[in-house]
Amino acid sequence: MNIDAFEKREQTLELRAKIMQAEEERLNGAKTRSISGARKGLRERAGTI
Repeated sequence: MNIDAFEKREQTLELRAKIMQAEEERLNGAKTRSISGARKGLRERAGTI
């Protein structure tokens, strides 16, 4: 496995772990955001940079 393939695989595994954590939190009742709410928050943050 070359270094590019290894790095891509590591990124994929890290993303998968984050998604699994978020899904577990959601199933345990953690507060979530709607898509429109998330977009609004991103727009607000982008305006402060």
